[in-house]
Amino acid sequence: MEKIYKACDENQELKENYFLKINKNVLKKDLKEINAIEKLFQYFISEQVDVENGKSAKLLYEELGWNQNVSYDVINSFWITFSYAMRLKYPGKYRIAKAGNVKIYKHHNTDWGYDSFPEKYFKENSEERGQVNDLCKEYPDILKLADMCHTVANFMPCPERFNSVKGLLGDVRDYLPLMIDKIQLCVDAGKDLEYYHLGSLQKVDNKIVKDWHSFFIKNQEKYCLSMYYQVKKNRISGITFFKGQSLSYPCPLEKEEVEECLKTMLDKINKRADLILNRYNEEHKSNS
Repeated sequence: MEKIYKACDENQELKENYFLKINKNVLKKDLKEINAIEKLFQYFISEQVDVENGKSAKLLYEELGWNQNVSYDVINSFWITFSYAMRLKYPGKYRIAKAGNVKIYKHHNTDWGYDSFPEKYFKENSEERGQVNDLCKEYPDILKLADMCHTVANFMPCPERFNSVKGLLGDVRDYLPLMIDKIQLCVDAGKDLEYYHLGSLQKVDNKIVKDWHSFFIKNQEKYCLSMYYQVKKNRISGITFFKGQSLSYPCPLEKEEVEECLKTMLDKINKRADLILNRYNEEHKSNS
């Protein structure tokens, strides 16, 4: 059934009317419609609410029956894979730091006075803008991922704290399949999930990790996540994005790995959009 919604953008500057009927275009509709790369970089330097938690997204969650949760996550984040692609193309400028991450700043570093990469990108006569343009010519799927990153087909409900922990774990690097493997590893070992953030040791109690484990077993079908992990005999295992990806090798370090990672991400987003749409249509057919 078609519904009309009026939604305000999170920063209250943009208003739009939603004529909402779930279809593939809606599921793949960017909720911040600007040039794909610039859209993400503007988002990174802003103080807006995470787009997956914004009002526009929540209207769609309600229509899809995903509104029982209070937390949501971007499944395939843009920044990590983008950073490693930049490191491959410009190895002298964007090196891998001791922590294993590429030394390229997503956010402004107040302590050290570093401008973020997105801030540099928007400056007049920006060298960084030229680098990104050349990168997209070599890896055209980078632009496609930027375009599809902030779409409902790339959002998922998740347990509380899951979103932030997934992005902070050094052996996960914000990749959902690896986070799935990390959860199973902690459940098997009966240990808390430990990690360092801003120099201090943080942990997620093993009981909470077990709750996360149960969440992903229970909701794999409901949230159309079967392309990201398998469930067998009460165990979960991630379906990785490139050959050889693992908790000990989380990021693509070779050109072929970056290309495979990007292609796999895009394929999964598209596949999930189809699955969500089919499920939605079946439910509404049976209710009509």
